[in-house]
Amino acid sequence: MKKKEYKKYPLNDFYSKIHNRYDLVNRLFTLGLDKKWRNEAANACLSYHPHSIIDICCGTGDLTVCLGQLSGGGVAIKAYDFNREMIALAKHKTLQKRLKNIDFIYGDVAKMPFGKEEFDGITIAFGFRNLTFENPDVQNHLKEMNRILKREGKLIILESGIPTQSFVRLIYKFYLTCVLIPLGGIISGSWHAYRYLAKSSGNFFNLPEVDQLLTDYGFKVLESKRYFMGAANLVIAEKQ
Repeated sequence: MKKKEYKKYPLNDFYSKIHNRYDLVNRLFTLGLDKKWRNEAANACLSYHPHSIIDICCGTGDLTVCLGQLSGGGVAIKAYDFNREMIALAKHKTLQKRLKNIDFIYGDVAKMPFGKEEFDGITIAFGFRNLTFENPDVQNHLKEMNRILKREGKLIILESGIPTQSFVRLIYKFYLTCVLIPLGGIISGSWHAYRYLAKSSGNFFNLPEVDQLLTDYGFKVLESKRYFMGAANLVIAEKQ
């Protein structure tokens, strides 16, 4: 992987400012398709029959809820995030759905309070970009994810991506700039947060680069699926 010049973004502050409107902006921006994509990510994880799952960067808990509902409470799930406001929303959702076997933990992915090879599965929806895009802790994040996952355990990543076709890529970047930023800025009141989200989405790794990044840190990509011609991707990887 090429070395990047890292910049520091106040991500925790961004998410504290937009947490109450984060779900609404996601629904509008993706035309509601993000719910379907999370459902597919949860099903992909559960198809490997894990006994324990950690949903990293759980945010407001949409993927956590999917995992809890689809597993029928038969899987131990931990939801992990570094933003207390987002975790509070996630916990509220699971209480509303009366979901059990879900523990919420606040913390930094660069230093997680779990044992070596503790989990059968890791899921992460639209948070992998935050851990790896111009982030000075990218190495620690990936090493920790590898450390807590059992050998042959599965890593399920749902993340924005770069469309492969140049014309579609141009439209996508236009959509990010002219739709996501004003939509998110007006609804949430934080234009800075959505400028970062648009920039990170529009400049994130393509699928071959994600594959190489994961390979560098002890994972093997088993399968990937493109949505919206690559504007979002589902990646299934295994710890080697």
